[in-house]
Amino acid sequence: MERSRIAVAGASGLIGGALARSLTADGHEVVRLVRREPRAAGEVRWDPERGSVDAAGLAGCDAVVNLAGAGVGGRR
Repeated sequence: MERSRIAVAGASGLIGGALARSLTADGHEVVRLVRREPRAAGEVRWDPERGSVDAAGLAGCDAVVNLAGAGVGGRR
């Protein structure tokens, strides 16, 4: 299988985390879209409420998977 660069929103959640681990194990490069300031390589800042994302961080992505959920209990 050809290696792909895939952005995942919601990679810190249950399903998104499992997907990110699976993609990485299969040899793909995973870019994690995060709402906070990026703290690690492979994280890209996005703000879904404002509709903004660091476009340079998404350069070369073959796909974007949105598994981000709504805030629960006042979070987000």
